[in-house]
Amino acid sequence: MLDIYFVLMSPARAENVGAAARAMKTMGFNRLRVVNSRVHQEAAAGWVAHGAQEILAEAEHFVDLPSALADMDLVVATTARRRGHQQIYLTADELKVQLQGKPDLRRVAILFGCEESGLSNEQLAQADLVSYLPLKVEYPSLNLGQAIMLYAYELSRLSLPVLPASAPLPAEAQVRALKQRIHGLFGELAISPDEKLAQWVMTGVPMLSQRDLNLLHLLCKDLERALVGGQG
Repeated sequence: MLDIYFVLMSPARAENVGAAARAMKTMGFNRLRVVNSRVHQEAAAGWVAHGAQEILAEAEHFVDLPSALADMDLVVATTARRRGHQQIYLTADELKVQLQGKPDLRRVAILFGCEESGLSNEQLAQADLVSYLPLKVEYPSLNLGQAIMLYAYELSRLSLPVLPASAPLPAEAQVRALKQRIHGLFGELAISPDEKLAQWVMTGVPMLSQRDLNLLHLLCKDLERALVGGQG
């Protein structure tokens, strides 16, 4: 079963986190992580949550972003606007389609930046996919609670197969694990991660279908064996 985690990076206002919790519960989600902030513990957050206080009480707190994302299979960063040309940007609906095509994923993080500044380029780089909400006008922009409501609504319509509790976790299906594996191969082959080919591969991996992800894992395994044999 897929678990969606809503991860808030350095939220500044308790009321916004309360609104986020309320939006999550309305759409059937309950996993919240808060990074570098404890405003979710303030009374104002509970007032706005209005019936979703348990999400705030059970929210996980992390001191930094890498720790909050370490156990995720896929991380999706959200941004209010497109930045640069190399990154692929998905709407919330396109993101739903991507997740639909990867039924073996178990933990997916939807990452939201601080209300005042959004996510930095460094923080965006820690994600596997980037998503945005196309607005008709640039101002007024959506607040945190509204943005989470829209993503929660789209993702609540996912229809993924439910596996029995005893089913083993398919490690080969984890997008982030595959990217780490490829990064290691680049190092063995003396390919710089700054090269255009390397960047193209890393950007494209999260967009692959489940079948192609599994095939690429097998290919990486064969390459690793060949490299070990060559060194011997």
